[in-house]
Amino acid sequence: KADKAALGSKVSCTQFESSMERLEERMQKMQSQVSGQNQHWNKVQQQLSDEMENKLDRQEMKAFHKQMRETWQSTIEELKKKMAERDGAAGMRKQLPVPFTCLSCDRMVKTQVPG
Repeated sequence: KADKAALGSKVSCTQFESSMERLEERMQKMQSQVSGQNQHWNKVQQQLSDEMENKLDRQEMKAFHKQMRETWQSTIEELKKKMAERDGAAGMRKQLPVPFTCLSCDRMVKTQVPG
């Protein structure tokens, strides 16, 4: 004797097969998407690898840093020399402003300017 309620919950073979076919199609789509993403990932990874090969390594950076430091030091020394030449005796020959004023009371002071 078959129970009618149990019979209603059973799935027919044709429904089961059509559901399995749809499931398999979805799985194939997902597999192709994953495969495409995997190919894209490999391509990006290759590009990164190529970029890293074109970058400077630590030894090259150390040499570049040393060269930059030497250039910087020589430029600073040249500027110091130019400043020393500029601040020499020629800098002292400037005319001093006359008349002078007192710093505390702002009164006019008469003095002789040397030279």
